[in-house]
Amino acid sequence: LNTGKNVVIANPNAPTGMTLGLDEIEKIVASNREAVVLIDEAYVDFGGESCIPLTKKYDNLIVCCTYSKSRSLAGARLGFAIADKGLISDLEKIKYSTNPYNINRLTMAAGIAAIKDNEYYMNNCRVIEENREYTLAELEKLGFKCTDSKANFVFASSDKIPASALAAELRKKGILVRYFNKAKIDNYLRITVGSAEEMQALIGAIKEITA
Repeated sequence: LNTGKNVVIANPNAPTGMTLGLDEIEKIVASNREAVVLIDEAYVDFGGESCIPLTKKYDNLIVCCTYSKSRSLAGARLGFAIADKGLISDLEKIKYSTNPYNINRLTMAAGIAAIKDNEYYMNNCRVIEENREYTLAELEKLGFKCTDSKANFVFASSDKIPASALAAELRKKGILVRYFNKAKIDNYLRITVGSAEEMQALIGAIKEITA
């Protein structure tokens, strides 16, 4: 894959939750040495494999991470990038030419504290993974087709009921899921993984709707 242009990939992907392996990512980076390859790893802590180690080998790779997902700090609007010193230097120059104070002190303090308490957040991720696997298994028992998600959501489709109708019926029961009225994915629902009790309630509601 040599595009001649900068490459941006979400890995794991949204909304499917599917991932590319490190070998596949490396092939893309290696075949685009004259371009910048940016990998968005917003969901990587839920079962994906980070390509941060590749930044030591390739100076055209940027890996972007966020505190919004695995560290539950969406309201902080905080993230970071890891790359070769040259790329980071370029990003710093851009930053100081626009808004050098883009992160306030409270947000920075929260980010530092989250890094220091990494074990707590990673344990939360493992719980979400367990709840995701339970949900996938139960949906497949009900005849749903699901992608192999490595994110904090599942992407599922049923032949029994259109995704738009299922989303509407779930809403009536107080359960909100994402429906995308777009080609190729208009019969899929993106379902965020919550607590075990919430996912059990979801499965129970779907059983009632599709009975």
